[in-house]
Amino acid sequence: MKRYIYMAMYSMGALIVFSGCNGLMPQQQVQKPKVIKKVVVQKVDKEEIKQAIRDERLAELDKMPPKEFIVYGEGIAPMNTISPAQAIALAKRAAVTDAYRQLGEKLYGIRVNAKETVKDAALKDSRIVTQVNGLIKNATITENKYKDGLYTVRMELLLSRAKWKEIFSY
Repeated sequence: MKRYIYMAMYSMGALIVFSGCNGLMPQQQVQKPKVIKKVVVQKVDKEEIKQAIRDERLAELDKMPPKEFIVYGEGIAPMNTISPAQAIALAKRAAVTDAYRQLGEKLYGIRVNAKETVKDAALKDSRIVTQVNGLIKNATITENKYKDGLYTVRMELLLSRAKWKEIFSY
């Protein structure tokens, strides 16, 4: 008789182990808390989005090391001047203006507008207009030379983190 009792207990123990039952009664089983996901709908103003993008951009600029921009501007001396000195002065002015234009293109980009006119299946007119708008401060001319009617200047601009923020926080 003992043998049958042991066998029954052994069978029940095996049943509990292999069935995944934890041996607790249904009222004693631990209930997992239900997770309720709440959806929050918030109206966001367009200006708030712009400010968040601006803040993110400025945070990236904090990681940026100072950057040096170097450009070479060129100007040609005009042929119809009163004196050679005037030709050199005008060539230098053109070279400096060209260097500033190149810095503006690098910092702010360039706007390109193009228009073409086709008549009778042939290109009649093609116009391309480029424009640069920007403010360049503290650029320095480090080299300048004049040779064979061409004036060349080397211009440098060092931008610190503070200047990057000033430029890109618009």
